[in-house]
Amino acid sequence: MIKKALLIVLIILLVVVVLVVVNTLTLSSTQERVHALPAPEINPTALQHFKGALAFKTISNSNPALFDSLQFIGFRKYLESTYPNFHAHLQREIVKGYTLLFTWKGKNPLLKPVVLMAHQDVVPIEADTESLWTVDPFAGEVKNDFIWGRGTTDDKINLIGMLEAAEKLLATEFQPERTIYFSFGHDEEIGGSGAIAVANLLKERRVQAEFVMDEGGIITKNQIPGITKPVALLGTSEKGYLSLVLSVEQTGGHSSMPSPETSIDILTRAIVRLRAKPFEARFSESMNGFIESLGPEMPFTQRMAFANPWLFRGLIIGIYEKSAGGNAMIRTTVAPTIIHAGIKDNVIPTLSTATLNFRLLPGDKGGDIIAQVKEIINDDRVSLVTLPGSLSEASAVTPMTSVGYQKISAAIKSSYPDLLTSPFLMIGATDSRYFGEVSTNIIKFSPMIDPIGFHGINERVSLESYKTTLWFYEQLLSELH
Repeated sequence: MIKKALLIVLIILLVVVVLVVVNTLTLSSTQERVHALPAPEINPTALQHFKGALAFKTISNSNPALFDSLQFIGFRKYLESTYPNFHAHLQREIVKGYTLLFTWKGKNPLLKPVVLMAHQDVVPIEADTESLWTVDPFAGEVKNDFIWGRGTTDDKINLIGMLEAAEKLLATEFQPERTIYFSFGHDEEIGGSGAIAVANLLKERRVQAEFVMDEGGIITKNQIPGITKPVALLGTSEKGYLSLVLSVEQTGGHSSMPSPETSIDILTRAIVRLRAKPFEARFSESMNGFIESLGPEMPFTQRMAFANPWLFRGLIIGIYEKSAGGNAMIRTTVAPTIIHAGIKDNVIPTLSTATLNFRLLPGDKGGDIIAQVKEIINDDRVSLVTLPGSLSEASAVTPMTSVGYQKISAAIKSSYPDLLTSPFLMIGATDSRYFGEVSTNIIKFSPMIDPIGFHGINERVSLESYKTTLWFYEQLLSELH
């Protein structure tokens, strides 16, 4: 009886091994082969234009009193003078005071239009960190083959890249086959009211776009284990967004006579509980597309895991959990971002509050996450309130077979030799999340190579990134038929 059982086990193991090997060996590449033309060297004038754009302090502040309208008006005038063909041939509308919407009429009205997006605003420089910058953050300095400054990566490289490419094409009397909308928001970093207004305007006009493209994934040379070729990560969906305010109110008093539990104790314990119990990990549709696109390009061991996710799911999840970026790709995350408590060193505060930011994996609904948070904290003394206007559910997924994905993939492959492309789950929030009713196909991609310093100190992009960005937009605009 034991021998028979062992034989059955061995047969099952053999079947599994054969199935794993066959799946691995038959996992074929899905990458479309495109002939690439290396990007031409940057025209010095185009470089000066980018540097000039970085000089404008188009800063978004959460405090409306700190908004400097003159910087945005100055930037608008700078674009007018720098790109005369663009402004002469396209219709411009100013939305919500500072957001810019341009319409480039296409030859064929039967073709659906496309929407290309970028934003004018940048995040502030923290006062305590300004001295840590190697260069003046608003000088647009070129140093060590990089362009340095606030907004280089987020997001003036895309805005200027689009304008440079369009201006160049207009000089040859080029007109696209389909209408192109350029939407340049002014407050993406603080919620995107300008983008919301543009999306509503296009909806009112019954615009149904073939696709929308906004900032997002990048070209990376070294961030995907097992892949030796550069990879362009095309965001086909975006995580949702939710902020909760936790508050605890307890009797305060003199710090010389502390009670067994203060409001700070209860609040911090709740945060620790949440952080100690991660939300369930799983593969989203974009993650499955990532596996499908890059699995065949990996060495045998990694390819085996990706070819058989039904067996190696736990192993793959374990690998991704090891890094912050990888972990964010496979689960809803939570991060404490603001804590308020106390007014004096010898006074126990009565009220303690904390703001927690959640990024929702597609399929995780905001209401369900709030219910799980309450269950994990399991303390009625902790009240939860959704920060007004903070909840936006994860976006729908754009198929790899869509026109937008195929056009963008072909354009970047034709712009950068020996490149792979892959779907990608966008873990940050973009203005394009408001355009779901304008198009069911939204791609989030920025054609820059391993940028440095998003929202941080010494933000910069390589000259190679700018060269690639200019060439990519020229290829994309030329092929929108």
